[in-house]
Amino acid sequence: MDDKFKVVDENNLEHDAEVITAFTYKNKDYLVYSVDSDEENSNILVSRLVKDGEGYDIIEDIEDNDERQEVQNAVKEILSSIE
Repeated sequence: MDDKFKVVDENNLEHDAEVITAFTYKNKDYLVYSVDSDEENSNILVSRLVKDGEGYDIIEDIEDNDERQEVQNAVKEILSSIE
């Protein structure tokens, strides 16, 4: 996956995103990335990383609350080790 990519929000607006890191947790792949919310601020997000039918990487929202909480905790540990 490239370091920079585009994401489309719920309002169909396109935003630039940049990969921070990717990791595997409980046999699933995840992507941590930043999306600029304005000129001064960025949001750090995490999504599940999967392959589409053609083998391209795509990201999916983590909809299960338990999975989301576990992954958020894993991301906190990863990011604290980077700092």
